[in-house]
Amino acid sequence: MSMAKTSSDGPRWIGIPARVFAMTFLFTLLSFAVALLLSIMGTVVYAQVKHVAPNLAFAYRHIAFPCALTAGAIVLVLSLAMEIRHYKQQKNDGPDQAGDLWRSGPKTVAPRIAIPVPHSADREYGERALPTYEKAVRGAGGEPVRIALDQTPAQVMKQIERCDAVLLPGSRADVDPQKYAADRHEKTAPADPKRDAVDEFLLQDAYQLRKPVLAICYGLQSLNVYRSGTLVQDIESTNVDSKINHSPGRMVAKAHTVNIEPDSKLSEIVGATKAVAVNSSHHQAADRAGDGLRVVARCAEDGVIEALEGTAPGHFVLAVQWHPERSVNDGPDVAKSAHAIFRAFIEAARAKRAELAGEFEQHELSS
Repeated sequence: MSMAKTSSDGPRWIGIPARVFAMTFLFTLLSFAVALLLSIMGTVVYAQVKHVAPNLAFAYRHIAFPCALTAGAIVLVLSLAMEIRHYKQQKNDGPDQAGDLWRSGPKTVAPRIAIPVPHSADREYGERALPTYEKAVRGAGGEPVRIALDQTPAQVMKQIERCDAVLLPGSRADVDPQKYAADRHEKTAPADPKRDAVDEFLLQDAYQLRKPVLAICYGLQSLNVYRSGTLVQDIESTNVDSKINHSPGRMVAKAHTVNIEPDSKLSEIVGATKAVAVNSSHHQAADRAGDGLRVVARCAEDGVIEALEGTAPGHFVLAVQWHPERSVNDGPDVAKSAHAIFRAFIEAARAKRAELAGEFEQHELSS
């Protein structure tokens, strides 16, 4: 899916060399002029004291010129480092001022989607998994914003307050069973407290301001527990009669099918009148749906819960146990519903951005 270019498509690296060259040239020229002036003055004073003719060539060659080159080299290194740092910051965080974004309006600026880094301890997994979510968001017209897990609460809140929606991705961790008053199963993976903390910040902000939420795989489980729901800690151990492998990952594009409730928002989004094919990469699932959530899809073959959605009118909350971000470039049997989910999510985020823009403008007029 293509998308129109907007002012939030990201920072442009092509201007870096020109800015660095201009800054280096100007500072080198200025340094040369100052050094030459001071060296001439020093040479003249020295010549008068010693009663000799001033050696202006020495001042030029051995003082002014080397000083200018040294200053130019220092400016070159510093300016290049500053430009690269600024580029990386813009790439990861996007524009810094929420007011500027809102003033430009939803027609020219893509909605910003907060996505936490999947896992705090497994960097390789995060570097491999996160770009897939970001690409799916961009493909639907959104601008992903990475939320690092090693930030202070204040830093996290500063980032997410400038975002219009939340996407909770998968993870190799499992939610701590103590959070839903259950004993740990032997196959339950260790929890990731840093990811849990960031997820809670994101969900608090999303529910308080009614920002759209799309939760995927582990994200569904995190959302459900946050809303006081419970989890099946290991599907294979609990549903022993099932012949479905819910965790084949990327080995197959289609793992099984899901039946979607016909009166659900999810059914409206994907246009499903029959079972929908999905991939799968999980060993846990929702058990009891949390407050304000309802079950809207189950595995057609064994009844495992595969999707939840919010019940509050006007608040887009959708959680799927499968991975639509992986399916957008697969065959039409799985790609169609995947595209539809991301389009609906980004459209909800765009509407929220417009709403926030209106509130901001009203605040500006009244202040």
